[in-house]
Amino acid sequence: MVDSALDSGTIVLLDATTIQCRPIRRADREALQRFHGRHSDASIYWRFFHAQPALSDAQASYFTDVDGVNRFALVALDPHDPNEIIGVARFDREPGSERAEYAAIVADAYQRHGLGRQLTRRLIDAARRQGVTVFRAYVLPENLAMITLLRHLARPEVVLFEDGVECIDVDLHGDDPLATALHPSHEQAAVILPDPAAVT
Repeated sequence: MVDSALDSGTIVLLDATTIQCRPIRRADREALQRFHGRHSDASIYWRFFHAQPALSDAQASYFTDVDGVNRFALVALDPHDPNEIIGVARFDREPGSERAEYAAIVADAYQRHGLGRQLTRRLIDAARRQGVTVFRAYVLPENLAMITLLRHLARPEVVLFEDGVECIDVDLHGDDPLATALHPSHEQAAVILPDPAAVT
């Protein structure tokens, strides 16, 4: 099972705002529904690939009822109201494999502040402890924010295309490249990923 102490903590955004994050709980069901209801139509479409004006009770229960091993999610909490969610990053392991589907969504007001990237890094740490070695993300080509987030992880990736959707496999092996860069004695290979501005 997940270790809440390892996966709880703080995130400092690019504007120095401090955000609390922790594993999702069953008690977050209504907060998750409220969080979903505050998204713009574009954010919902990029996450779900279709209109999804509200999360049903069944959907919210499914997203909050995780086992911490094969299904896990982190939530970021509103710095002004810790009862409200402003970001979610999750993985769902493919049965019998070391690969998991990855997804994340951040409240519109907190996008492009580094929250999604930092939540994802924490999610990677949790996934690796559970034996997950690859994240698979399904991304619409016009979702440049998510493509940029994945690119800035600076991890090897393979990009495939399925029915107009980019299928991006991110390799979770090895140390965090940013942490490795802090130690000059470690050799680090440069990973060159597609420029999001060139994605069509």
